[in-house]
Amino acid sequence: MNARNFQRELDRLLERLAAEGRVPRLFLHSCCAPCSSYVLEYLSKYFEITVFYYNPNIYPPKEYDERLAEVRRLVSEMEFAHPVTVVAGAYDPALFSTP
Repeated sequence: MNARNFQRELDRLLERLAAEGRVPRLFLHSCCAPCSSYVLEYLSKYFEITVFYYNPNIYPPKEYDERLAEVRRLVSEMEFAHPVTVVAGAYDPALFSTP
């Protein structure tokens, strides 16, 4: 059993950053907009965030494009304390096809 409390560790880190007046950058993977919403709301208070949308196992390409558009819409409509940008990884569904 892991006795580490990761929330407590994060809280200490965030307190230290606030005390130092620092706003570091964070590279955050996103598989979809719903999974990202709370994380972005919470962490954007402390970090400048680059959201990396990467989910090449989505098929068909139209579905992938719609999900990427939804991540971009989410970021454009939310209010953040610090900048949040979106970048997309390469879409290559062949990585997940069976030989």
